[in-house]
Amino acid sequence: MKRDLPNLIIAGIHKAATTSLYTYLTSHPDVYGPGKKEIHYFTPIRFNKDIKKVEEYKDFYKNWKNEKYAIDASPSYIYGGKTLMHKMIEILPPHKIIIILRNPVDRFISNYNYLKSKLFIEDFYTLNLFIDKCLEEEKKALRDDDFSRAIMEGRYIDFIPEWIEYYKENFKIIYFEDLVKNTKIVMKELAIWLDIDRTIFEKMVYTEENKTIFVKNKIMHKSALYFNHKFEIFWRKNLKLKIFFRNAYYNLNKKRMDKQNINSEEVKRLTSIYSDSNKKLLTYLKSNDLPLPEWLK
Repeated sequence: MKRDLPNLIIAGIHKAATTSLYTYLTSHPDVYGPGKKEIHYFTPIRFNKDIKKVEEYKDFYKNWKNEKYAIDASPSYIYGGKTLMHKMIEILPPHKIIIILRNPVDRFISNYNYLKSKLFIEDFYTLNLFIDKCLEEEKKALRDDDFSRAIMEGRYIDFIPEWIEYYKENFKIIYFEDLVKNTKIVMKELAIWLDIDRTIFEKMVYTEENKTIFVKNKIMHKSALYFNHKFEIFWRKNLKLKIFFRNAYYNLNKKRMDKQNINSEEVKRLTSIYSDSNKKLLTYLKSNDLPLPEWLK
């Protein structure tokens, strides 16, 4: 097999620990990580745009040598439908797909907190106002912004069946809640599916990556976000150093997350929004003898 394009794809979803999973997998000697986690080579297809020349994609994998897998962890791929999927099939060598599903209500709230912590949305947006804005923007043509796609990305039944039906045994669903609570067990099962040494994951020390935090000083945080993004490849190659500086920064600028802004009525509203799609997802998973997450039982 020519080693110039990835054969393992983490295709979704946003705010479901894909960064942590990428970190765990690329710590295994049989999995090559290109340094940049989210390459997004195929993502433009989702928004009816052209992709770049394949040579630019291959450049990320020029140092791939003897590892069994090379990975691309771009969690927007799963939303791209058949057009994106068929382009992946056309360009990539035989490959496997992993997605992580999370309770869509929790995922939406996590995304809201993430956007606020990254200073992507204004402070005046309460969760209810954010929901209102997302519902309003969802009625318009899909765009690559934080509002128009926020709710639809939790309606999993709208996009995963076509992937499962094509990839079959080469498609793996992991549930966020299992990955968080039983990390070692999930990673060992994943190693069996990938046919790589599972003892590596038995000995691994697991850390939470891309954690949402709220900060004391926003100007300092903007600078930290810039340097984290600018030197992503360096940090991924020097994970222990990254963890050291990250912990030091948290001690300096992190403040306790304010969860009081999210009340039970807002959670009920989101639960209602996702009720129909969750029922359809439950029926689909049962009919295909696929494992069920706790939030659907």
